[in-house]
Amino acid sequence: MVQSRCLRVVAVLFGGFLTLISVAALADDKKDEKPALTGTWGLAGGQVKIEFADKEVMKIFPHGDSDSAVVVCSYTVGKDAIVKAKITALEGKAKEKLEQILPVGLEFNFKWAAKDADAILDDLKGEKVPDVMKSHLEGKYEKK
Repeated sequence: MVQSRCLRVVAVLFGGFLTLISVAALADDKKDEKPALTGTWGLAGGQVKIEFADKEVMKIFPHGDSDSAVVVCSYTVGKDAIVKAKITALEGKAKEKLEQILPVGLEFNFKWAAKDADAILDDLKGEKVPDVMKSHLEGKYEKK
């Protein structure tokens, strides 16, 4: 009688221990996940539009529409909301002109801070990033 009661207590304690371990493991998994950037954003007072098409694709529309020019980038989000991007393709009518300024393969990074329907793109950097890119992209964005 006492022995079976001890076995039940041990089983309950062991089950509780396993539950705590699995909850801690799930919390660690979620902690390592970086939030995916989502939505379409327009530069306040400007033409630039940025679309986070999916978890790893960002499209930049320098003139706000997809007909004239589109800069397609792969991206990852790192620590402190630093977005690391690489131009993977250029599209649109002005593709040839765009290639002279922003070549495929160009890598750059920036800080993206979004809250509700507002965001700020700041501190755009890269080894061969032209000044015109920085002046066109940095600023306050509004969710579209």
